[in-house]
Amino acid sequence: MSDKACPFCAEPLQAGVTVCPSCKEALPKGGGPLPAANTAKKMSTGVLVAVIVGALCVLTVPVGAIVAAIAIPNLIQARKHGNEASAIGQLKTLNSAQTLFREGDKENDGTLDYGSLSDMGQTGLVDSVLATGRKQGYIFTCQQSPLTPEFLWFATASPAAPGSTGDRWFATNHSGVVYCSDLGPFSCDASCQIPGNGSPSDARPVGR
Repeated sequence: MSDKACPFCAEPLQAGVTVCPSCKEALPKGGGPLPAANTAKKMSTGVLVAVIVGALCVLTVPVGAIVAAIAIPNLIQARKHGNEASAIGQLKTLNSAQTLFREGDKENDGTLDYGSLSDMGQTGLVDSVLATGRKQGYIFTCQQSPLTPEFLWFATASPAAPGSTGDRWFATNHSGVVYCSDLGPFSCDASCQIPGNGSPSDARPVGR
């Protein structure tokens, strides 16, 4: 066995061999430089690989831009829909919490009346995040009527950044119905009525 090796595949070679038995390449005589044909062959292969890689890099940029242009608006819209669905769910939670607050006299003051968002947070009827008045892209308010707190209350949910965190405004009251509007926020007066004073002109029950 010779200590010579094929310059192409590095396989050991027998003395006097002119063609590598492993890669079938013609061997240079006397250990000289690689034959010009083989050198050109390897150079052309390298150039071809470089051209292919360059082309892929060039194509990746516009393809990535197209994918982003399609995906990002869809993601934003999906996030807004998720925030709106959460806001509706939180208002339904407030409906249940107000009933428990009143009927259970959670203030322990002997008066069956409704409470504020803070009151329900302190008594554990709503979670601590909702009790802060801000949750999942929406700002919440909840208050009892200043005139008849034992009978009337009102709550709202408004997008923290209209058009970004949500497209619709929501409200509910002692009736248990959740209303929505595409035009703007709800506000409450002593009557706590929806629709009523402070209700947008397109106020309607959710789902209509």
